[in-house]
Amino acid sequence: MNQYFYFERQQARVYAMSIVALALPLSAWSQSNDVPILEEVIVTSQKRAQTLQEIPAAVTPITGEFVEELLAGGENIRALAARAPSLQIESSNGRQSPRFYIRGLGNYDFDVNATQPVSMIYDNIVLENSVLKSLPLFDIERIEVLQGPQGTLFGRGTTAGVVKIDSVKPSSDYSAQTSLSYGSRETLNAQAAAGGALSDSVNGRMAFNYLRRGDWINNTVSDSNGDDFGGFDELSYRFQIGVEPSDDLSLLFKLHGFHQDGNQPQIFYANAFTPGTEGLRPGFDETVVSHDAEAGFDLDHIGASAQVEWYFNDMTLTSITSYDTLESSSQADVDGGLAPFSVASGDGLSDHSQITQELRLSGESDALFYQVGLFILDEDIVVDSQDFDNDGNSTSLTQVDQQTDSAALFGQVEFLLSDDLSMTVGGRYTSDDKDLEVIPGAGSQAPAATIDADDDYFNWEMALNYEMTDDLSLYARAATASRGPVTLGRFGFTSQADTEDVLSYEVGFKSYYFGDQLRWNTTLYRYEIDDQQLTATGGSGNTNELLNADKTLGSGFETDLEAIITDNFRVSFNLSYNNTEIDDPGLLVEQCSSNPLCTSLDPVVETFDGFFGEVNLVSVDGNPLPRAPEWIANIKLDYEYPFDLGVAYFSTDWNYRTDSNIFLYESVEFVAVERWIGGARIGFKTPDRSTDIALVSRNITDEIVAEGALDFLNPTAFVNEPRYVGIEFRKSFD
Repeated sequence: MNQYFYFERQQARVYAMSIVALALPLSAWSQSNDVPILEEVIVTSQKRAQTLQEIPAAVTPITGEFVEELLAGGENIRALAARAPSLQIESSNGRQSPRFYIRGLGNYDFDVNATQPVSMIYDNIVLENSVLKSLPLFDIERIEVLQGPQGTLFGRGTTAGVVKIDSVKPSSDYSAQTSLSYGSRETLNAQAAAGGALSDSVNGRMAFNYLRRGDWINNTVSDSNGDDFGGFDELSYRFQIGVEPSDDLSLLFKLHGFHQDGNQPQIFYANAFTPGTEGLRPGFDETVVSHDAEAGFDLDHIGASAQVEWYFNDMTLTSITSYDTLESSSQADVDGGLAPFSVASGDGLSDHSQITQELRLSGESDALFYQVGLFILDEDIVVDSQDFDNDGNSTSLTQVDQQTDSAALFGQVEFLLSDDLSMTVGGRYTSDDKDLEVIPGAGSQAPAATIDADDDYFNWEMALNYEMTDDLSLYARAATASRGPVTLGRFGFTSQADTEDVLSYEVGFKSYYFGDQLRWNTTLYRYEIDDQQLTATGGSGNTNELLNADKTLGSGFETDLEAIITDNFRVSFNLSYNNTEIDDPGLLVEQCSSNPLCTSLDPVVETFDGFFGEVNLVSVDGNPLPRAPEWIANIKLDYEYPFDLGVAYFSTDWNYRTDSNIFLYESVEFVAVERWIGGARIGFKTPDRSTDIALVSRNITDEIVAEGALDFLNPTAFVNEPRYVGIEFRKSFD
């Protein structure tokens, strides 16, 4: 009964937040008719510039300014988690290989070769491998979160959605910005960007980001009395040149790079859970561990791209070519403590290259817009999986060489059925081929093996958009997307999964109220996935096994609101509900093999003797998907107070999520419990707003919860970032 009332109380808190966010603007608008209106939001989620309100799909933009606030304190892209409806981001590899979830769909596989149902598009380039997605966010124009299948325009690996990131592009207007911050855990961040005209037809922009954190975690196994690890260094850069030799031709060239190294890729905490109890154990301290093995990580990434646009006869031909290559390594004390035998392992990309090419032809008339294109992806990676002794020496090496070739033809047409009603129809044909080879190295017990997986598939979408009034539009959308066949071979344990296919339906509205002072968009959706690709991780062998679930069902809603209350006060709020369910009576996975065992909530179907002891297989039929909280909410308040000397301001943002399973199975202990995470910024700007000095904080309440876990040996967890407090200085030159 107490648990029931606790749940009801938490639900009431979320509903109350919704009412407050709506009631605040409604209670204040009548006070003034001089309040400024919301600016029009332009997005490119359909590969062309459109207003947010005219797109018949769920899209959530995040401004570059808000991204800067979220990344205060040295956080990376994981700080975007729960900042858009239905969006989750986490990683068991620390600052490498972020994993994205939208509408409950994601992939919590820790393998650096794992594929995801959420695609990350950075400056119009799809980043296929999870390690590529480690690129830092700096000098960002905007981020767009596309909820729901995006199989027509963006293709493979978009069954859940897309996170689309756009950096600031070169322009003829001179601008420069610099910032410097310092705070908790000796975190130092320095950024600089500058751009402008280099000649009448050439514009340039360059941007740099340096981030350093000191050691802040005490290892009780070490002889040191101070902090032993937790530090890292990152340096990233971006150079862009825009050329317009004529009115009919424009070119954009980009070179970017990223270097990263540190002494602990992810902090694993042994015995983080109490048997039979949800959440981290009492007295848990994220600043203290007991690791008895060496650890470290590094990454070097360099890439280049060229975008050409040629305008002729009311048409535009676009070519986007990219090349990215990286090397990375990561090793850690995976058991997180003093286990009966140490488990120190690591993964890395000793060789990686990705080439993409897109050709797209588009045109527009009074009642018609169309685009057709060709996309090609070629990726070659060599994954090193290694075991280490406690001194950091490699004891076994298994390599996996994988080649991925993908080609697609796509097209989309939008046409007016009447002055108020438009229809969008699109399709994409994709051919995927994967070749994987396991290459046993020194000390490896794995047998040589090969996998060849290929498939062809077609995706489509159809949407209607009805402009009921100038301030209200209604839309309906049906769409499919597919994630092509996947293969894994970590430590020689090979597995593969067939193509997954999703069919999604959604309806929604997009609206303005009170003279464009309030924007409110809402979507309701339902989807069904055939052969969803899932990964059973951990268990008695600490391995990954790819699985296909017969069916997976999902439904929910997303609502997003932004309001200007007064000249100096703005509120934004979003809320999402996601309900997911695995529908496969025959799907079995290994129960945890941690010591002590977790408290299982699923029926044991089969038991047998394994290498490390008894193995229990449990049914996960009817379970929700892992890392898929039902409720996600986010609210942001911005207030300014102008006076003679300048502008004082205050902003705060808070996001909430409910419980979610960490693994496919359900247990009492392995739960990412509900949490509130808040941030704040209080500062001063000069009258021309060119200088900004602020006190900033992230995770103000220092709330620490498990973000994920390892379920073999010790019941081990990794957690979110602790509280950060620091000071920041920004200066702009225009």
